[in-house]
Amino acid sequence: MPRSLQWRIAFAFTALILVSMGAVSAYLIGYIRDRYTEDLEQRLNEVASLVARHAEYAVRSSASPSDLAQIAVTAGETIDGRVTIVSLNGAVLGDSHTPPLIQNDEGLAPEIQAAVASGLGKSTRNDRYLGEETLYIAVPAVVDGQPVAVARAGVPTSRVAANMRRIVTTVAVSALIVAVLAIAVAYLVAYRTSRSIRSVTEGARKLAQGDLDQRVHALSADETQQLADAFNRMAASLRDIVRDLSGERNKLSAVLETMADGVLVVGPDGRVELINKSAGEMLQVKAEVVTGRQLLAAVRDHDLRCLVSDCQEKGEQQHAEVEVAANRRVLSSVATPLAGKGGGAGVLLTLHDLTRIRQVDVTRKEFVSNVSHELRTPLASIKAMVETLEGGAMDERAVAADFLARIHKEVDRMSGLVKEQLDLAVLESGKEVLRPRPVDVRKVVEDVAGQMQEMARAKGIRLETAVPQGLPNVWCEEDRLRQVLVNLCHNAIKFTPENGVVTVSAASRSGMIEVSVTDNGIGIAREHLPHIFERYYKVERSRRDSGTGLGLAIAKHIVLAHGGHVSVNSAEGEGSTFTFTVPTAGKV
Repeated sequence: MPRSLQWRIAFAFTALILVSMGAVSAYLIGYIRDRYTEDLEQRLNEVASLVARHAEYAVRSSASPSDLAQIAVTAGETIDGRVTIVSLNGAVLGDSHTPPLIQNDEGLAPEIQAAVASGLGKSTRNDRYLGEETLYIAVPAVVDGQPVAVARAGVPTSRVAANMRRIVTTVAVSALIVAVLAIAVAYLVAYRTSRSIRSVTEGARKLAQGDLDQRVHALSADETQQLADAFNRMAASLRDIVRDLSGERNKLSAVLETMADGVLVVGPDGRVELINKSAGEMLQVKAEVVTGRQLLAAVRDHDLRCLVSDCQEKGEQQHAEVEVAANRRVLSSVATPLAGKGGGAGVLLTLHDLTRIRQVDVTRKEFVSNVSHELRTPLASIKAMVETLEGGAMDERAVAADFLARIHKEVDRMSGLVKEQLDLAVLESGKEVLRPRPVDVRKVVEDVAGQMQEMARAKGIRLETAVPQGLPNVWCEEDRLRQVLVNLCHNAIKFTPENGVVTVSAASRSGMIEVSVTDNGIGIAREHLPHIFERYYKVERSRRDSGTGLGLAIAKHIVLAHGGHVSVNSAEGEGSTFTFTVPTAGKV
């Protein structure tokens, strides 16, 4: 059977029509053949009876044999067949095809004998004179109640067959015409029935491809109209649902992509189904690469994999703090079981980055330790000198003056420490009002270098400057620019060993003046570079040195407040280069 509904309907109609027409045609042909045979026999009976009556009259009137022969010939021409008059002794009295009184064995024919015996004879047999099969009907001629002769009429069955062939041909042609017309009507009915269904099918296909505005129109006012209306209502409802879901999905995607916490969904089969941007950054993987891969291959962290496995096995929420070795991040991880398909359990893994909090906590502790150390030393010194003065040193003017000078120095040191704290607080709050003006950067560099020469000479370090003539003035607050240079030069001298070189240089770059402080000192390890400008941060190697770790943070905020940027390039054991930019006076 064809798969198309249209052709299935047409095929069913066609088969029904052909079977019906075949049955009707067979019945009609049989019926017509029987009726034709009956009519032919009836006609032959009538002709034979008429000839028998003529024969009776001829016998009563003693007519000549030629009269009987003429009667047979005339009747034979009428039926286009053979007519014979036979006496009871078998003599042929008249025949439409042979001379009379020549054949004497016709009385032995079965139809002749049956006619004499019962009054009507019928047979179908081969006629040696006609040379083919012939249907005969024989009727006796009766005179005074006694048969005196038999009149017989016959026609060849080939004529019957020819007529039947014509009848069958006519019936077949008629049946074929009716069948063709019926099949055409069946096809039109099938096409009309199926085209609305095809319209709905095409609409469903386009709907499945994402065309949610697709609508169908019924092509006939029948049940397909109801089908089309139901489809359109379903399509409208589906469009609204999909739009709502799409809106919610977009909101969820926006939330996932912008949230600071990492989100990672692992399916029951252990494959990563979803990972947001924050999780990718925390785990140092790309979402498009790991999605669809096994967690074991995507995330190379044993603790996280164990956390997910425990969640799947126990079916309970699991918590852990994990330190990712790749980027030394500390993550608060929560694994929550999710119901999956087929009874399997997926896992929702949320990651909260505690690295910054830990760093702030560590730097806070270091700051407290550093400040305590920085304050404890001058305070202890001041207390000792005060106690010495109280013990009688006040009477010795030289000793008293020296102690008072030292006390002033320690107080200034503590004041500087407090001032750095206040400066950084004001700079970070953005409330400081700068008073910029055109400043000769070359003069500032030379002044700072001269100021720091004594410190450099004390350590056996050569402090050099490399500032070309003719540099444009910079637009900044001069005191703040000096503060930045002093901080950078101080650090460079402090962390450069004896016989080292510190160079302060400046150059013009795209409307900005770029100032660099370069040393060939101990350098900074790579893992410290991202945090070097953070407040209170001190490189591990330098913890033994004095200072609060605020100098670089203050320098950074001063440069940013002037519209520039600051950076560092360093390698451990190879020295460091700190660079900052300040806009030129003409650019502002």
